[in-house]
Amino acid sequence: MAGASRPAASVGDAYLERATRFVHGYFTGTANSLRLNVQVEDSTSHKTVETAQIDGPMLASVNALAKRLEPKAEPFSSSNEEAIAAWGRGEFEKAVALDPAFGTAWLAWIETLARSGDTAGAIAVAGRALQHPVKSEVDALRIELTRATLQQDSHAEHEALLKLTARVADPRLLMNLGALEVRTRAFDLAESDYKKILALEPDNAEALNLLGYTLGYQGKVVEAEVTFAHYGKQPGQQPNSFDSLGEVYFMNGRFAEAEKAFLHAHDLNAAFLAGGDLRKAAYAHWLAGDLAGADKTFDRYLDFRAKMKDSTVEWQHAAWEFSTGRKDRAIARLQKSPFPQAPVQVRVWQGDVKPPSDLDRLKQVYEATPPPADGLYRTLYAEALAARGNKDDAKKLAARWPLPDSAGDLALQSLVFPKYVALRRILGL
Repeated sequence: MAGASRPAASVGDAYLERATRFVHGYFTGTANSLRLNVQVEDSTSHKTVETAQIDGPMLASVNALAKRLEPKAEPFSSSNEEAIAAWGRGEFEKAVALDPAFGTAWLAWIETLARSGDTAGAIAVAGRALQHPVKSEVDALRIELTRATLQQDSHAEHEALLKLTARVADPRLLMNLGALEVRTRAFDLAESDYKKILALEPDNAEALNLLGYTLGYQGKVVEAEVTFAHYGKQPGQQPNSFDSLGEVYFMNGRFAEAEKAFLHAHDLNAAFLAGGDLRKAAYAHWLAGDLAGADKTFDRYLDFRAKMKDSTVEWQHAAWEFSTGRKDRAIARLQKSPFPQAPVQVRVWQGDVKPPSDLDRLKQVYEATPPPADGLYRTLYAEALAARGNKDDAKKLAARWPLPDSAGDLALQSLVFPKYVALRRILGL
């Protein structure tokens, strides 16, 4: 495989992971006279480039073969044949009793418990495993990572991933590390993670898309443009490349360019976001200074959704009117609507229901919300900071425009842009 050797469930999966070589193996003979037959296939030419036959001692020979195929390969994590046999039968507790340093067996036991829903049991077994000097340092780190993930301890998870990715060039681990660092808004570190993945797999579509966003979060728009252009050349990714580019333009306040990208994404594949790019284009056009023109684009969106039998069209129309400064029209429209949440929404717009304002709670929710969807809570948190007189931190939060689709309470989402625009005015942005 490019950059590292790892298992794949099928040849098709190996192709998806951009493998450069396939290692096939099968056994022949009997339990007393076992032979392992190995073939190495070039993924491009489909020709066998190397073969090997192993007739015991099996474990030592397989370790030697693994080292020959992958110089960085570590020996198997146990040399105790009874323990290995127990592991092979799924008797993990017996396997680690026979060889307490058998990291692969500990991991298999932990993962089996976790998959069965016994999270507490899996965490307990991971703790037991880490009390022993596990033979493989990589196995020990994987056990640390699994325990941290099960405990939802993001700090410990981050530390384990940092150590693991320093030892193992595994794009999946780097992807997990990047996702964690995006969640903690360490965008420069996430950028480095995704670039490491792309050094191993230059056409990894997911890494390209995520790299583009991390660049956008940092205001590196030109670099994001280049990245999304490369991403858009991957099979089937062109519509999303323009949608992603539009969002990066939008969050950086480049609304005319954002509108153009969103409309192009819609033209390429209107079904991709079920018309959602029209909605985002309307917001971009409005923020560029033309409400009448934005209304026309939003009407296109409403027509598209109506043809899909969307029961929320009237509510969305009212929410658009409220977001763009036409409160009375929005309330009047929704008071006639059968939309189930209409009464609650009207009370929010009339000020009878207040959004959360507790600073500590808003900080907690904001930090737990992924950056692409943090518009509501980031705005409320910045507003609360400004109200406390902490305008410097509020400015940092308000530097990036919220995207039109924010997570959180549906009835509060239409408050985002009125509050955000007012906040920027207060902060002098």
